[in-house]
Amino acid sequence: MRCVLSVLVLFTCLSAKAQHADSTHTADEFHNIKLATTLSLIPGGGQIYNGKYWKAPVFWGGIGGTAYYYGQLNAQFKSYESVLQFIIDNPSYTTRAELESAAPEIFITGIPSPFYQTSVNGVAQEAMGYMEQLRTQREYTLFGILGIYLLGILDANIDAHLHDFDVSDDLSISPQFTQKQYFAGSESAIQAPGLSLTLSLP
Repeated sequence: MRCVLSVLVLFTCLSAKAQHADSTHTADEFHNIKLATTLSLIPGGGQIYNGKYWKAPVFWGGIGGTAYYYGQLNAQFKSYESVLQFIIDNPSYTTRAELESAAPEIFITGIPSPFYQTSVNGVAQEAMGYMEQLRTQREYTLFGILGIYLLGILDANIDAHLHDFDVSDDLSISPQFTQKQYFAGSESAIQAPGLSLTLSLP
């Protein structure tokens, strides 16, 4: 429901901006940097507002793919967590073979990496080791999601600031060779070549 509301807010703002621009002025005169930054809180919103439509799917894919990977890591973490919980709840089992016979869906098919220890304590230690690795990977993935999200906000803000910057083909720089006169004394003068650059604006 929140996603639907966010999308509605985004398109409402964009529609208002388009209608305002078409009334009596051009869109460039009404490009709002604060609005672009605010819309970028919704991934891809600031990019769409700035007219960089191709960037929105890039950020959607980055956040979506990283979030999916986080979900996979979290599911694997919980599978090893179930292993430890089963061992705690069933202290009568002493070997890995007994655990696998009692709950094959947990100890064989329910885990991404197999156990190699034969004792229960060894299995528990392996499970905790896997969990520690997965916990670290989850944290890095979470930082990755946050990094992509903040990059989207920064990108939208920079594009909004550069929106009115003239990068048309009419801009040109023309070099010209000149002769300059330098006075060496009160009466003598020296002719020396020089170079001048002329910037042509539209």
